[in-house]
Amino acid sequence: MAHLAHLTESIGPRVSGAAGEQAAIAYIRDQFAASGYSVEVLEFDFEGDRFQSATVRSGTTTIEALTLAGSKGGTASGRAVYVGLADAAGIAGRSLDGAIAIADRGSLLFADKYENVRAANAAGLIIINNQEGMFSGTLRKPAHFPVVGVADTAAANLKAAAASGAMVSIETPTVIDTPSANVLARPAAGDACQVLVGGHHDTVAATPGANDNGSGTATVLELARALAADGLDEGLCFATFGAEESGLHGSSALVQRLRTEGALPRYMVNLDVVGIGAGVAVIGSPEPVARAIKLASSLGIPALATELPSNYGSDHQSFRDAGVAVVFFTSGEFPTIHSPRDVLRDIDPAEVERIGDLAYATIRDLLAQVAQP
Repeated sequence: MAHLAHLTESIGPRVSGAAGEQAAIAYIRDQFAASGYSVEVLEFDFEGDRFQSATVRSGTTTIEALTLAGSKGGTASGRAVYVGLADAAGIAGRSLDGAIAIADRGSLLFADKYENVRAANAAGLIIINNQEGMFSGTLRKPAHFPVVGVADTAAANLKAAAASGAMVSIETPTVIDTPSANVLARPAAGDACQVLVGGHHDTVAATPGANDNGSGTATVLELARALAADGLDEGLCFATFGAEESGLHGSSALVQRLRTEGALPRYMVNLDVVGIGAGVAVIGSPEPVARAIKLASSLGIPALATELPSNYGSDHQSFRDAGVAVVFFTSGEFPTIHSPRDVLRDIDPAEVERIGDLAYATIRDLLAQVAQP
């Protein structure tokens, strides 16, 4: 819980490539090292980032924004024009020559909103969230001008600017690649990892990320400490991943590195969203999942073998796709993730302990499996 408090309250949002992620990486590195591991920070770059920061300026007000993946980089300025949902009714046949279109999120795909205002000759598009906080998204194609999203709290300012015909501007990054990093802890430098335990340390924008995935990161750190208490285990490694929220880029980068070295692990144990709930959802390959469920029964921990809901993903999938047997522990409770409401006070220490205890027992069991001739 102390790890979790530091990640969520001392550091806060940990968006890939931002200062918060760098602070988290430094903290995680130091905690692994304090437990006796040889630690590497493995940097990588990725494209298609949904969380690149952008800026909107309206009068004397500067508004934080996120660049939609596919947006053109650079600056666009023009008179603000409110277009509702950016559908036919919102545009109403008007020309938006050189204007910055102000649209509400909802109903249409982001790509359709973009195409509609582009057809009316807009110079840029700002989409206002219809829910609390910031949001990210993708246009699924390269855009010809900047397209950004802003929080619901920007609505009054931007709609007032449109009502008066005031000028607004958008500034988006021109660098396509976003930097991030994984943190890898091994018993000694260069050791092969037979069992790899991990979880992602990054968050989406504007959230403390307590459940998603400060809870998983903190549990990985505590497992590393607890399993090192009687000496480091041969073949047992730990990792935290960057850029999970942008598309599993960190775990994919580590898989590629280990595959190139001919050193993929036999098992991967993933921890993601483990802080709210009354039981353990166990997901993954049949053999380690069955072993984990049996262990849960012996420990009196309520657990259920299940699958992720559609449109959800996590880092075990990168390893599974490479042929590694995986087991993923989660609480399966997702009500506040990806929002400012994902805060420390809602984390249930008893649930974190249940999942940590089952993960500990499972890791010990998997180490016994790989030790067999």
